Amino acid sequence: MLTPTVTQFLSEISSILTQRDAPKLCSYLVIEPPYAPIYETLRSEIRSSFNSQDGTAVARLESTCLEKLNSVLTDPEGNVPTWTAYNKFMAQYFVFLRDVDVSNLLTTYELLSELLQKANSALTHSSLGVLLLPTVVSYSRMLSRLAIGLDKQPHLIAHLRSTASDEGTRETLPERAANTLRQAFVTCLNDRTGTSATGLDSRGQPEGKKRGIYTIANLCLKILFQCRKIRGAAQIFENIYNQSPPLKAFGKAERVTYLYYLGRWSWANGHFFRAQKALQGAWNECHAQCSKQSRLIAVYLVAANMVCGRFPKRELLERCEGLQERFEPVCLAIRQGDLVSFRRLLSPGSPHYDFFSRHRIDLQLRNRCETFVWRSMVRKCFIICGDPGAPELRKAPTLDLNMLLAAWRWQERTYLIQTIGGSGASNTYIDPDFEGADGIDLTIDNSMDMFDLTEVISRMTSLIHQDLVNGYLAYRSQKLAIQGARQKGAMAGGFPSIWKTISARSSDEVPGWKLEMKTGGGFARPFGPGQVVNLSGARPVGVS
Repeated sequence: MLTPTVTQFLSEISSILTQRDAPKLCSYLVIEPPYAPIYETLRSEIRSSFNSQDGTAVARLESTCLEKLNSVLTDPEGNVPTWTAYNKFMAQYFVFLRDVDVSNLLTTYELLSELLQKANSALTHSSLGVLLLPTVVSYSRMLSRLAIGLDKQPHLIAHLRSTASDEGTRETLPERAANTLRQAFVTCLNDRTGTSATGLDSRGQPEGKKRGIYTIANLCLKILFQCRKIRGAAQIFENIYNQSPPLKAFGKAERVTYLYYLGRWSWANGHFFRAQKALQGAWNECHAQCSKQSRLIAVYLVAANMVCGRFPKRELLERCEGLQERFEPVCLAIRQGDLVSFRRLLSPGSPHYDFFSRHRIDLQLRNRCETFVWRSMVRKCFIICGDPGAPELRKAPTLDLNMLLAAWRWQERTYLIQTIGGSGASNTYIDPDFEGADGIDLTIDNSMDMFDLTEVISRMTSLIHQDLVNGYLAYRSQKLAIQGARQKGAMAGGFPSIWKTISARSSDEVPGWKLEMKTGGGFARPFGPGQVVNLSGARPVGVS
């Protein structure tokens, strides 16, 4: 059967490949509707001549493509096909146009996934594969949208999940999509076709397929983070850190997106100072007009800074809508040592708890920043009822631990009354492990008796160990003695800056953030444990 439109289309593709015009090739290989009239005609011809019910349709499509693209895909010297993967890709492209039904998201996803896998295979060609890079990036964007959309509609993929659960744990649909994109990412990362070993040209721009490293990596990370499957992101960050050209060689949009995901990944894994560094880098480069993106970065940047002991400036909170009324009360509670307000603001009953929970920052803020609330309470107690001492006479400023016990008991009691419902009220919930434990008084008054001086000493020891309080405990006199008062004064010496304390013991290096190329040799970076130094050329001491 005659297929004039298919023949014409393949002739134009052949011409584009001859001209090595990658952007034009991408503009021809469209997959997203609405289709232009010429593509509707193309679809009709494929459906009539290469029907899906015909088992030989794919083979005949490959034969047709090879016939029309033979001059481009064949080595002129050896007269043998050298880019056979592209021929299979073109045949699969026609199959996609023939079978796609945009009303059926799952079928569309499966067709596009198969098409992208064929494109990934063609991308691996050493010299011609780079022509498909814009097409692969375009298809990857579409696949990521489909994967995220399907994950938000679990009823469409419920049968896939149940099938997987029968045979044990398997990767979910979003993870499969991310792995498909990862194939293209690895191909771009391992490209060695450039003129330089660094992957950068004379202008410092990435060469060849390396141009797609961060674009495809960001799409892959988008899928993993949107679908909360971030365990697969570790390998991406590690590969980029070890093999990629420096991040600064790529576009600003790619840099901002990548640093945002790197910051979130560091946050999720408990590396809060690294998260702050990466998110600060993303914030500094994010365009002011990108309000949605800058607000999203600011949410995690503010949280990371708070966990590291640095409160956000009012200008930052006012710049991003909705942040001031959520974060400012928490900061105020930390400053004032108000344990009751702090816990209430971050509890499930708080008006803004859904915001903190949705961004998955509630647990870190509650667990990490409560230590800072304790410190502020100690500082406040010292101001009110501490003994300033006489540093010039070597008498250290002190604070009676029983004063701290009274303050902590009062705050804990107030919190329990507000939470449970009144003095003498009993918490009627009993953990199953304690069923049948009769005779135990569960009233608030009794719980206060359980909070004794040992608890105070434990918390103070923790604060001193973390260098958040500079002093020591005098157990016999039951007092906290402040150190450093003679040089700096009791307040500055005993309660150093939390941010400076944490940043001083943290490294500025952020694994995953490639700042510069490793030049090799034992001293390409600061010497440290685990490094190997080549001493084969070393000479004895004194030999010139």
